[in-house]
Amino acid sequence: MFNNLLLAAAVSIPVTPLCAPVLAENIDSPKTVPTVSAPAAFSAALSGGDNPPSMYLAVRSINNNIACRNAARSKYFEVGARDMSSSDNNSQWGTVGSMQAVVWCRDTQAIIVVAGGSGNSAEELRDTITKAF
Repeated sequence: MFNNLLLAAAVSIPVTPLCAPVLAENIDSPKTVPTVSAPAAFSAALSGGDNPPSMYLAVRSINNNIACRNAARSKYFEVGARDMSSSDNNSQWGTVGSMQAVVWCRDTQAIIVVAGGSGNSAEELRDTITKAF
């Protein structure tokens, strides 16, 4: 009986010369995978330089979303931001130098995020925006 099991196992293993080329063949996926680029906040930092990208966060209490949006926009104008989001958006975006800043006015909190290549500058910008709240 044991010999019959070995014989059955040996027969089920393909040993024909056709197996080797099939197994060694390169198979390409028919589905293309898109490449994902880095977010704009980190593109300047990833393009070169000695400093790795940095991100600084802060959370402050707010009374309402409208006051939060207005405070964020006035601070962005004060620091000379460009490429800002629309005034009625609860996430206020702006670009200051090579840094990207966002203030997300969420319920009773303003979530402040600054990303950029220079840690000291990003931290300073975060602290400046935080003073608006």
